[in-house]
Amino acid sequence: MAAREHDNGWSDVDAEPSVEPGTGRPRDFISGPAPLKFEIWLRGITRGAKMNPRVGALIAEHALTVYGYRRGTPDWEPFFESITAMRDDLLEQIGASTGPPRELFERQYRCVHLGDSLSLQFCSGWSGPNTTLEYRATLQNRSLVISPDPFDGGTLAFRVLARRIPARRYRDDGDLNGALAAAIPMVVEGKARGVW
Repeated sequence: MAAREHDNGWSDVDAEPSVEPGTGRPRDFISGPAPLKFEIWLRGITRGAKMNPRVGALIAEHALTVYGYRRGTPDWEPFFESITAMRDDLLEQIGASTGPPRELFERQYRCVHLGDSLSLQFCSGWSGPNTTLEYRATLQNRSLVISPDPFDGGTLAFRVLARRIPARRYRDDGDLNGALAAAIPMVVEGKARGVW
């Protein structure tokens, strides 16, 4: 559930996407301004925690991990303070602050981290190689090939609902939203398989 819901804070932004000033490109999870990212993660953690406190804690852990490179940046200190406090409160609620329950939480988080990395690679068309934790993945056509094999010899099929818009400069938010409204939804299918 945490792997599925870790980006749920983006749903409001994705419903009416905006253009990045200066570039005319759609604003995404990389280019958006820091205050927007703070808002998105706070909303996502809160939504996850309402489903299940463990889900909220895993989403908070993910926020702390993916923006770990921002630690020590003064503008980001409030983010780390508030997200850490939320995570720690949720861990306390589920009795996973220390010991074996915390170790279980950390193992569960690995699945969220790896799932996010692999799905980003597939959806963004990054051919790779990409290394996350001890796994190395390359995208070959629409197949993620992962080593070492996380699937014990199996193959995982997946489908992603998407819309394709022209890779161009958009005049403003209305221009971008018009292009998205005109785009026909499509299903992108792929698979993931492990190799040793």
